[in-house]
Amino acid sequence: MKYKTGVSVFIILVLALHALPVLSYQGVRQTRWPFLAWAMYAKSYPPGPIVVTIRRIFGVSTDGRRREVTPYLVGLSGPAFRNTYLLPLENGDSAVARRLANTVNREGRDIMAQLRLETTQYRLVDSGVVVDTAPPVTFPVTPAQ
Repeated sequence: MKYKTGVSVFIILVLALHALPVLSYQGVRQTRWPFLAWAMYAKSYPPGPIVVTIRRIFGVSTDGRRREVTPYLVGLSGPAFRNTYLLPLENGDSAVARRLANTVNREGRDIMAQLRLETTQYRLVDSGVVVDTAPPVTFPVTPAQ
């Protein structure tokens, strides 16, 4: 009998916890109930085209060879690489380009004299996939001495 009462109390407690986020609204990020922090449950988007943006950085060495600069090459995770280098470069931050070139040039194999940001955007629309390619942005960097 004690066991059934304990289980019933536990079930009622779990059901009562569902009201907690409603009673204690915390703004955009509700963290009292774990899955409300995930965008797929807490922040829905209106219907519209699906857009994917691919940004790639290429380094051009002093002898003209071209090599892709990847998160692995600079020792960062994908999101950290995007936030540290890709997005600032997309906004035209040349100081970030210099810092990235210094990081890549530490290896000493191919000295990068130029960084090139290439951006391609894919949009899924009713008629198919639309590909928009932005003009590449080039950042000349002087090799470290």
